Amino acid sequence: MNQPELDLFNDKLDAHAREVERFHGEVANVTRQIANCDKLVRLANAGLSQIDSKIAEAVRLGAEAQLQTDAAGAQAAQAATVATQAAVSEMVGSVKEATAAARQTSLSLNLLQFKTGSWIAIYTVLVLLCCLATGFITSWALRGNALTPEQAQYIELGKAHEALLANASDKELKQITAIRNRPGVSSANRTRTQP
Repeated sequence: MNQPELDLFNDKLDAHAREVERFHGEVANVTRQIANCDKLVRLANAGLSQIDSKIAEAVRLGAEAQLQTDAAGAQAAQAATVATQAAVSEMVGSVKEATAAARQTSLSLNLLQFKTGSWIAIYTVLVLLCCLATGFITSWALRGNALTPEQAQYIELGKAHEALLANASDKELKQITAIRNRPGVSSANRTRTQP
């Protein structure tokens, strides 16, 4: 892979990393929305607890009013009923809002998951296509040349050394043999076939 292809690949990786980071930001936003929904549900539960206490208070007031006078008891019960109905209506509205917000958050999260999965699939296909294209181009460029330029250079260097050894005098060959047999020369060099 040459440098422009490597740069392009790195740019694609950076773009993907930015997309993943954006997705994480959106997931954090969705998480905050879910936390808000949880808060609304807790508020609704607290409101229902208040309703229960108001109902209990209304019953107590009704009993006291009954002891005092029937008319006063009827008025107190009516006021308590109105207050309870208003509180229940308010809490039902809050629960509906919380349910709608939770539903919207769930839809947003599903859409984000679909988008991210799509991007990952597209990116994977593009990377595979780039790999296939690189392999095809490399195969096409080297179809008549099985050796790399570096390998061809080493072959030419070996031929030049062989020609030098073929043209060397006996004195030069003895010097080469003496150099090979020195203690500092590796055993692999000493065991090579002498020219």
